[in-house]
Amino acid sequence: MSVDPLATGADEEIVGIPRDLALPAGAWTGIHAFSSPEEGEREITRLDGLAQARPRRELESDPSWKQPIPYAVALYRPEGTPAGDVQLFWMDRLAGGSDKRLHGRASFGVGGHISPNDGGIRAALAREWAEEVATPTLPHFTPLGLLNDDGDDVGRVHLGVVFIATLTTPAIHIRETHKLAGSLVPVSEALRRRDELEGWSARLIDTIAKVAASL
Repeated sequence: MSVDPLATGADEEIVGIPRDLALPAGAWTGIHAFSSPEEGEREITRLDGLAQARPRRELESDPSWKQPIPYAVALYRPEGTPAGDVQLFWMDRLAGGSDKRLHGRASFGVGGHISPNDGGIRAALAREWAEEVATPTLPHFTPLGLLNDDGDDVGRVHLGVVFIATLTTPAIHIRETHKLAGSLVPVSEALRRRDELEGWSARLIDTIAKVAASL
């Protein structure tokens, strides 16, 4: 077996889906946007129904399985400002995170692995949100699409279920400050800094810019 990329949590059970069931039409690179929120909910229900619990150590090294990952992108439009001034919650990964493959990279996705005890993708997202960031209330999560990228070791074993988290106030901050540092930045700045982004966020930034322009 290759060197374990995980520093902690490798023996916990998480949710995985056999690749051929998660991606019945085959793999792609980038985001497949849902045609409507209703289609998104149907796909979430389908994936939840296929989920099986397995040790994380096994899933991280077995590309015949996909780990579904809820991945929420937080956007905030200050009142009275044009759509071009929409802000995005930008996060820098620090050395305290468990996956050394992601250290030093930037992201704008809040989310993570699904526990068998979570009760599905949406419940896992709500838990991850509460663990990673603090906001006055839980934002509305709108399903955006499925994100796949088999181009590296991380993406090969994960499948992103992407949501837009619409913030009603700019009050958002990181809870796990040993793992992450975060702040709201204009989407235009995020586009300029795209070279700092890890794989999934880099794949998503142009799509998120289009979504932000429509808020």
